[in-house]
Amino acid sequence: MSQHATSIVRTSLTACALATGAILAGCAGGGGWSEPGGSMSNSQAAKASYAQNLEQRVMAALRADPRVGAQGLRVEGRSDGTVIISGSPANGTAGRDLALMIARNVGGVRNVVNSMVMN
Repeated sequence: MSQHATSIVRTSLTACALATGAILAGCAGGGGWSEPGGSMSNSQAAKASYAQNLEQRVMAALRADPRVGAQGLRVEGRSDGTVIISGSPANGTAGRDLALMIARNVGGVRNVVNSMVMN
């Protein structure tokens, strides 16, 4: 390898190492995730992510059963495994009861709060 090529390789490796170090320092910085009004710790971020994932899985389960009439429903997930279902199911009380049953059977759900209203 020529001296010029060796110099380019060294420069590239040094730049790579510096970039990797900056990324790792940012991850280990302890500052956590930024959000309006403050920062979020890794623990808080993990809880928020878990709640959002739970919310998405419950909503997907509700939408998968056309008998629920889930288009008028909203789901809020909590990090403790609680989900709150609000809105109005298109299929009335039968849709409400089915939505509650389906939500209780989603993995990770520990408690279902019914905040649905009937039109």
